[in-house]
Amino acid sequence: MKLGYWLAAGGLCLAGAALVTAEKTGVFAVLSSTVRGGKQPGGVYLIPTTQLLQPWGDPVTIAGRPVDLAFDPEKRVLAVLNTKGVVFFDPTAMSLLGETKSKSTSYAGLAFRPGTREVWASETLRNGPDGLLIITLDDRGAPTKEERVELKPHPLPIGIAFSKDGATAYVAFSRNNTLAEIDAATRQVKREIPVGIAPFHVALEPRSGRIFVANRGGRRPKEGDVLAPSSGSKIASDPVTGSSISGTLTVIDPDGSQPREVAVGLAPSGLALRGDGKELAVANGHSDSVTLVDTATLKTREVRIPSYPDGTRGSIPTNAAYAPDGQTLYVLCGGTNSVAVVRKNKVEGALPTGWFPSGIAIDAAGKLRVVSIKGTGNTALPGGNFNSRAYEGLIQSMPAPDKAQWLAGLREVKAANQPKFTPAGGVENLRSLGIQHVFFIIKENRTYDQVFGDIAKANGDPKLAIYGGDVTPNHHALAERYVVLDNFLTSSSISFDGHQWLMMAFVSDYTQRAFAASPRGYAWDMSDALTVSPAGFFFQGAPPDVKVRIFGEFCLPGKFDPATQQAEDIHERAGMSWSYYWDLYKTGKWRDQVGCSAAGLPALKPLMSPSYPQDDTVITDQIRAEEFLRELGEREKSGEMPNINILTMTSDHTNGTRPGSPTPKAMVADDDLALGRIVEGISKSRFWAHSLILVVEDDAQDGLDHVDGHRTVALAIGPNIRRGVVDSNHYNQISMVKTIQELFQIPPRTVFLQNSRTMTSVFTPESNLEPYTAIPNRIPLDQMNPPLKALNGRKLWAAQQSAAMNWEDVDDIPSDVLNKILWWDAKGYDQPYPVLKTQARR
Repeated sequence: MKLGYWLAAGGLCLAGAALVTAEKTGVFAVLSSTVRGGKQPGGVYLIPTTQLLQPWGDPVTIAGRPVDLAFDPEKRVLAVLNTKGVVFFDPTAMSLLGETKSKSTSYAGLAFRPGTREVWASETLRNGPDGLLIITLDDRGAPTKEERVELKPHPLPIGIAFSKDGATAYVAFSRNNTLAEIDAATRQVKREIPVGIAPFHVALEPRSGRIFVANRGGRRPKEGDVLAPSSGSKIASDPVTGSSISGTLTVIDPDGSQPREVAVGLAPSGLALRGDGKELAVANGHSDSVTLVDTATLKTREVRIPSYPDGTRGSIPTNAAYAPDGQTLYVLCGGTNSVAVVRKNKVEGALPTGWFPSGIAIDAAGKLRVVSIKGTGNTALPGGNFNSRAYEGLIQSMPAPDKAQWLAGLREVKAANQPKFTPAGGVENLRSLGIQHVFFIIKENRTYDQVFGDIAKANGDPKLAIYGGDVTPNHHALAERYVVLDNFLTSSSISFDGHQWLMMAFVSDYTQRAFAASPRGYAWDMSDALTVSPAGFFFQGAPPDVKVRIFGEFCLPGKFDPATQQAEDIHERAGMSWSYYWDLYKTGKWRDQVGCSAAGLPALKPLMSPSYPQDDTVITDQIRAEEFLRELGEREKSGEMPNINILTMTSDHTNGTRPGSPTPKAMVADDDLALGRIVEGISKSRFWAHSLILVVEDDAQDGLDHVDGHRTVALAIGPNIRRGVVDSNHYNQISMVKTIQELFQIPPRTVFLQNSRTMTSVFTPESNLEPYTAIPNRIPLDQMNPPLKALNGRKLWAAQQSAAMNWEDVDDIPSDVLNKILWWDAKGYDQPYPVLKTQARR
């Protein structure tokens, strides 16, 4: 297929056939405890959030991360806003009409201009400048012309709506907290109207001309509010969780009167006008609800959108659309992978979708088109390997369902969100083990095969092992001593959502829509209140006697002041090199030069170590180990150790072959030695008998795996962990969090935790107190990448590429380029990279 897209009408059933299946079985088959993720018998998909997918209708896959879609006024052309452009389809056959490539696109924002053949789309970059992409279509609906309106410096356009005559475009400027009024003919911004915080979607009621703007961050803060940051703005936030506490709708009348603000649910995103214009639906992503607004009186009522089982957060409404007769409202639920069918102000049914639906459009016959950001979770690359950034979305076409179909769909959605597994074995009652201290260590970006592919007794591919036992002797020794987890998956794709899954077991559409550019900031450290779950963090809600200590997670750069025992905020590392911090470590003078500022998430400041380094790849993990062991020594004396200790380490991310940085192998070895030292310290402490150490990567984006792009490195270490076995039970990042919660009787407050599997199989009731001794590094930790002048050929190219990458923002780098560099650095620059073809996939 031309234009880089491989489109395939999936072999999945139509809605009617799916109804027959649902009526016959009632639920999905029980899964083996050791089942692998991905496609199962019968065309069902198991995704790494412990959910099943069987999208109804005619699914079509699309390479990328599609976030929005729209029909032209005649319903002859369907436009899809994708990661790097807009794709056009004939909606009848779902055949490709054409594509216009662009720089990275926004969270949403796609509209046909009335009376013309123009399509307007929002474009963004990580730091601007932003723009509007305007595409002209021919009679068939294929793109023939494109132009761009540049928007400086970084207003971040999202939702777009037009006046009835098409003369004026209204565009939400998210970072400006304004609605821009743009002359559609001259392409000039005429004015910006102040609205609430982080405006997202826009709707215009054509009869009255009244404009509605959904404000993701809610009202503007007032005196007495607890403030948290969000991309240059301050948001009124919850003093405990740091999440936003309001969502609003700004209402702008055409008479020029003062805009009004209407309270709706938290994190409002998609807006939908009923055909008669008398009702507006607002999808509230963090309230699990839809607010229905009378567009004349502005009176509201709320419809709750349940998750399954009901009672925990996580349906995550992302968008909505009315059926042509106005009697049915369809609500996209990113958390339950479904379309909720709302009639008479209650949910009466559901339709199964792909993973995280975000955009919906309905034609004149009532047929639904739904776009899902993450498709079916496929991470396959040509040649048989997998990578978590092999993005693939999904578009579904579903005829208007009748009552029997949406009831059958509801049964299927409930079952898909609560899959059943055969027992994993091990210790069911984890409280009986007497574990009092958990050390939860989070590292960066490795696949299982990259590190453990050389463990012969487990399911690995040694050809893909570039950081095997010679580089990571401690990882290997700990896996061999305890359990090799060779079927453990990240629920994430990249660090942005990885840390959120690990800290909250929740990722909103605000994050999932941002994969193209993260234009409000790459807040993997939750330094944006709009990313924070309304349910808070996994350790919140614990019994009062459960104490938490955080080392590195959530931190912004700081310098620790021993006199005040606090960290001074710093905005950047002032160009300090890795060698600078290495010298500080070697001379023992690092303590007042590193630290953790809680400015990004002030609600958690009391839990955070101010002297543990913030996460970046400039500071060696030896300093992190040294600081943790220093505090451990103090706690040895006092006998007081927190119950949940969260630590981050970052050196295994590497800096590629950037001159002035250690080699990739040296940085991975740095991380390995730090882990070994930390485990040794804990195992030789007074706390060891009642301790558990859990280690996991935040994602698996930098590398290849022969089983699944989400499969990653994970370790379970402690006196009550089984010895010398391979554990192939199907677990994921959420499973690890759920295990910690069960140990301390912390109630799961998201549906993902509620439905996750506890890692019972790794435990044994017998206690073995044998301590661990760290294995010295086999690669010098200060083995440096050579300077550019010493290189030529592919080595020079790799070093130049690495030098050009933005290492201050750990994932603002071209991952596909870095993966090749790491492969060649480890295997030899004359070795072919395993992925040789385009990453578009069928």
